[in-house]
Amino acid sequence: MTALSSWDLMAEGAGQRPALTGRPAKARVLILGAGTSGLVVAHELVKLGYDVHVLEARNRVGGIAWSVRKGATHTELGPGGETQVCTWDEGQYVNAGAWRIPHSHSGILGYCRELGVPMQVFLNDSDANYFYYEGAAAGTLANRKIRMREVKADITGQVNELLVKAIDQKQLDLPMTADDQKRLTDFLVRQGYMDASTRTYKAFADRGEGDPLKLAALLEAGFGNRLRSVPPMEGTAAAPMFQPVGGMDQICQAFARAIGPKRLTFNAAVESVHQDDTGVKVVYKNTKTGKKTELTADYVVACLPLSILSGIDINLSDTMMQAVKRVTYSDSAKIGLAMKRRFWEEDDRIFGGHLYSDLPIGQFSYPSHDYFTKKGVLLGLYSNGPIADLIERPIAQRVEHVLTHASKVHPQIRAEFESAYAVFWKKVPYSNGGYATVRAVSLREQISKVENRIVIGSAATAPRSLPDWQEGAVAAGWQALQSVHERAMRG
Repeated sequence: MTALSSWDLMAEGAGQRPALTGRPAKARVLILGAGTSGLVVAHELVKLGYDVHVLEARNRVGGIAWSVRKGATHTELGPGGETQVCTWDEGQYVNAGAWRIPHSHSGILGYCRELGVPMQVFLNDSDANYFYYEGAAAGTLANRKIRMREVKADITGQVNELLVKAIDQKQLDLPMTADDQKRLTDFLVRQGYMDASTRTYKAFADRGEGDPLKLAALLEAGFGNRLRSVPPMEGTAAAPMFQPVGGMDQICQAFARAIGPKRLTFNAAVESVHQDDTGVKVVYKNTKTGKKTELTADYVVACLPLSILSGIDINLSDTMMQAVKRVTYSDSAKIGLAMKRRFWEEDDRIFGGHLYSDLPIGQFSYPSHDYFTKKGVLLGLYSNGPIADLIERPIAQRVEHVLTHASKVHPQIRAEFESAYAVFWKKVPYSNGGYATVRAVSLREQISKVENRIVIGSAATAPRSLPDWQEGAVAAGWQALQSVHERAMRG
């Protein structure tokens, strides 16, 4: 699964939404966790007529689908954990977890349509974005800001010129008529912005100023690895991509409205889950008051991160608990940088997309919303694994690290910087990591089994797509929904 994921082959849709009917006599279900998968299960069970209640340890829905905005706060786990409070202007936000949805993810997009969540395009690529590679591997193009449009134009133009020369010298190893050779030459000249009379590639206005970059240098630097004739249907490079207007948290908030506030209890940290042949008892502690409450239900669907579930007093079988503890979670992290002005738009004419670099900041990205407004929030760092020892440094040093490296491309960034908010998911309470990693199919199948009256519905159980996509959470939710319904109908 890891290899397939790296090739963008495992982020496919969630499949078919279960078409379920009937309502059992005993239909009280407690759902642990108000992330995407838990809300999907709750929403569908409510429609079936179940008595549903959701317990969530945080003061919000969404889990890692968290849009950080003014007033957001958390204290990092571990000794001396720092507390952050977001001070950005109203309306400014960064999606600290899920942030884009491929058009093929019909599960989550179907819920957006059903729940009335307005969507807008997420600009994943832009020809105005820069390449910036450091070190000997980039050859003569190292430490230079080079636009995507320059890379595209120069690689395509020079490759097309080679093909035209091969045709002129009758070296093209294809059986083509004279008319077809002319048609192909005309296409190559036009498509590659070549000179129509000399049939050579030269600089042109739309490419930008400067002489063409040498083809050998572009290939050596590896810039061409980011170019495809068309974007893939799935994965991080898919197009078109979408995002909810106003932040990714709008989807889970819409689920919460549909489920109803009376079915949701926040600040409820689950401490124990004990089942027997007659039902399940759940004890949770109010994180604000410390008061403990016991609830009973016929069934429980646990949609907590398994990094959290493994630390709860829950009477699952030894085999199941061993499987739960084998599931690992990513070191994903993001840092949002609030800016006084949108200098990337005003100075560089960049409107969304990413910086293509090998800088030690993971992915650096520009917002695909609120164009031409005064302020904005940059995604200064996005990583799915450790970057040096950043996670162990004070937050101010993490932010300084990002500003230091981002200023190599955008020297204005220090003068325009207002404040930052860092989300390192391994240090976020009630997450203890980003997305689940489940390499073995046998492990996923084990944690997906029904154990008497308890079903695990965390995204780690996703039978389709991957746990790091909301589509994976939807798939996991649908699987748990079907499992608990079939179990309840058996009585």
